[in-house]
Amino acid sequence: MTQHIPAALTVILVAVAVYTDVRWERIPNWVSAPLALAGLVAATALGGVEGLIKSLEGLGVGLLLFILSALFGRLLGGGDIKLLMAVGAINGPVFLIWTIVYMAVFGGVLAVVVSLVRRDLRASLSRLGGGLLMRAFAKEKMDLKDTTPAGKLPYAIPIALGSLLATALVYMHDGVPGPPWGG
Repeated sequence: MTQHIPAALTVILVAVAVYTDVRWERIPNWVSAPLALAGLVAATALGGVEGLIKSLEGLGVGLLLFILSALFGRLLGGGDIKLLMAVGAINGPVFLIWTIVYMAVFGGVLAVVVSLVRRDLRASLSRLGGGLLMRAFAKEKMDLKDTTPAGKLPYAIPIALGSLLATALVYMHDGVPGPPWGG
């Protein structure tokens, strides 16, 4: 029964985040913060100090992603980073790393599909390539918002898809480590 808690918290978190990101183009703190706190509390209640430590490690991996994003340019928005931090607090660091891997795949596929539908794949790839070159050779920070045409892609969608795939794998065959309290 306790293994259902992180799955339920994750589903609630990403569902609300997708809604707010699609509707208002942002993921407010009132979405991520309470569920990150709920993840920390649940991990502590169900796993004691070890659960709390793994939950904090998950939060820390999300924070590390924020620092990397700041160093290399704005790769993800602040709300996206806080959403990932909350997923890490709920599910632990290894789960979050797998979520990020799946998120990147879903995000790439979704970006290509959206560009194909808008008929601007070549222009999008050109802007992305130019941004990467500026980052590599001119040492300018890159903002991925500068590489996308009008009508940005709400990145809560790939984050949600990555989180849900990782959750499904936990239940199907332990393909991804479970919650921080070992449920």
